[in-house]
Amino acid sequence: MPDLYALLAFLCAIVLLVLFIARFKVHPVATLFIVVITLGLVLGMGGSASVELVKEGFGSTLADVGLLIIFGCVLGKMLELSGAAMKITETALRLFSENKVPWAIALASTVLGIPLIADTAVVMLIPIVSALAYRTGISMMKLGPALYLGAYVMTSVIPPGPGPLASASLLGVSTGEAILYGLAVGVPGVFAATLYLSRLKTHVEPKPEFVAHMADGSKTGTGDGDGGDGPAGTEEGPEEPRVSLIGALAPILAPIFFIVTASLAAPVLPEGSWFTETVLFLGTPTLALFLACLLALPLFRGRWRDKSTLNDLFESGLRIAAMPMALTGVGGALATIVRETGVAENVAGTIESTGLSPVIIPFLIAAAVCTITGSNILGVMTSAAIMQPLLPALDLQPLVVYLACATGAQIMKHANSSGFWVTTTLSNMTVGQGMRSIGIASAISGLTGFAVLNIMIAAGVL
Repeated sequence: MPDLYALLAFLCAIVLLVLFIARFKVHPVATLFIVVITLGLVLGMGGSASVELVKEGFGSTLADVGLLIIFGCVLGKMLELSGAAMKITETALRLFSENKVPWAIALASTVLGIPLIADTAVVMLIPIVSALAYRTGISMMKLGPALYLGAYVMTSVIPPGPGPLASASLLGVSTGEAILYGLAVGVPGVFAATLYLSRLKTHVEPKPEFVAHMADGSKTGTGDGDGGDGPAGTEEGPEEPRVSLIGALAPILAPIFFIVTASLAAPVLPEGSWFTETVLFLGTPTLALFLACLLALPLFRGRWRDKSTLNDLFESGLRIAAMPMALTGVGGALATIVRETGVAENVAGTIESTGLSPVIIPFLIAAAVCTITGSNILGVMTSAAIMQPLLPALDLQPLVVYLACATGAQIMKHANSSGFWVTTTLSNMTVGQGMRSIGIASAISGLTGFAVLNIMIAAGVL
């Protein structure tokens, strides 16, 4: 098959993928399936062989990350409903002075972004952020986007976010490395984005429905005083059981500790010893996340034995996990088709002929997919699926490609993104104000993370 034909077929498949999702609003899972099958047929794989490759890629990918996605989504739901997320937020707010509130919110959002999807963090915490804006006079154009960006960046760069999980699996990057180096590029991105947001001058008042109770004289702040135990503007907060900070952080930090410890200790521990086996067992990502779910049960106090906690909550997590799992599986099928049809070698040769640094390619692909489709999950996963077959030809480390995909997939949030609309609407901003805050801040976070990645490459860290 001529090289030019294979390359053109691949480029048309990518255009079709973006067009179906962004222009015709076809569901990403259906779109990916159509594109993968069509690419197999056009490149001469035949109908039956194309379907078999799709099944092979789908199955092998989900075998690696299926349970991880499920347990990650269940953990996020548990932290949301138990009050742990609110406790972390209240503690972060108490650590900073009043004029540093945007930084406190960014810190809390960054921690919560490890298990929670960014949209969820915004919907859950926007009442307390709005109350803080009312009490301090700080613009919602600073606070609302800061609440979104911390979680958004973490969801893009480290597991158990669905996109990073799928990307790490496709590229063969260990979960421990993905977490460690993901934090190394993600935290500076959050810092740079928050620094930009803190400099914005436009004042935006919080939505009236979130602060009506305060206007009536019953102020609620960060949890101090009567009625401050729960989210501002809610009546059920004081009735919820109090959660300790250690209890709230344990389900988030424990799996990270187990996974990273196993990753770092494996090369130096004596093989075959019971201690080594125990460390590696606890550091298995699937088990570590399941243990995190068990650690979250005490947060519910006496309610942990109830069917609503042991069964219904798990089912809620499964419903959340369904779409990321399907996307991940079909993304694995795309990587398989690209690898098996010989497209990878043609694309790699074209990239090398341009003279561009290979590391910029996954960054640009992820940025383009995210900007056009509005999904950072789709951006990081699709770029990883495209790049995985190219690794040998381009002589790129899987970890470098993973980080390039993760930073590129942050660029940029605008009016085609659900997270953009959730944050803009609940923060009482106009579309223009949302673009100036969320849009630019997300681009800054991604570019900063990519700059840090290149610094690490130049310094020989990667």
